Amino acid sequence: MSRIRPTTLDLTDRVVVVTGGGRGIGAAIAEGAVRSGAKVSVWGQDRSRLDEFADRMAESYGSRPLAVSVNVAVESEVESAFSQVLDAWGTVDGLVNNAGISKVGPSLDFDLADFRRIIDVNVAGLFICSQQAAQIMTESDGGSIVNIASISSFIGQPLRAAYVASKSAVAGLTRSLAVEWGELGIRVNAIAPGYIRTDLVEDLIDRGVLFPDVLEARTPLRRMGQPEDLVGGALYLLSDVSSFATGQILQIDGGWLANGYYK
Repeated sequence: MSRIRPTTLDLTDRVVVVTGGGRGIGAAIAEGAVRSGAKVSVWGQDRSRLDEFADRMAESYGSRPLAVSVNVAVESEVESAFSQVLDAWGTVDGLVNNAGISKVGPSLDFDLADFRRIIDVNVAGLFICSQQAAQIMTESDGGSIVNIASISSFIGQPLRAAYVASKSAVAGLTRSLAVEWGELGIRVNAIAPGYIRTDLVEDLIDRGVLFPDVLEARTPLRRMGQPEDLVGGALYLLSDVSSFATGQILQIDGGWLANGYYK
């Protein structure tokens, strides 16, 4: 007997947490979730930026996200943040682990404290948030966790050893948690963006570390991405449309990883 499957990216009344949600990729995904009917909580460390985003969502869509100041690498702060979400809406249905940091520099003299900080936020922070979200999700009908990986999860890049190590770990964690938590009704997937014009990337362009014309020529679609390019993939993974997808890493990179040809 066949079952009727959902065909729309509907998140009506779903409670979705987006870390690093005040700008860039996180803000774009959070806005997409609001548009799709979700009750959204945006987390970050810049409270004024979070409040500005929440105010804009309320003005545009009539739904104000819950803004929470939190360092995702600090377990007690994450616990407090989830408590605020539970106080507001009673559950968590979706989590987007977008918070992340990076630093560019030669590995021969890369500061160990910076290396550890990147791993602490990008890997340990993701695990802390996922673990606590999963504990909440087990008390309901499960849920969906979406991690933001990177093309750096699959390739080596000079001057980015810590970031590449962290994003490779995100890919591994995505698969491991998906396998472990599937029987609990919790799906864990990831998105691997290519070069997206976020504040971080714009800073690297301004510093002469990245060159847009080179990146665009290397990308089959011949352009760099925008944060909005990731929204559809995130909503797909958060919604019931992807109910049989877990442990997957969705590459949204303009064809970057598929391209082995330099013209």
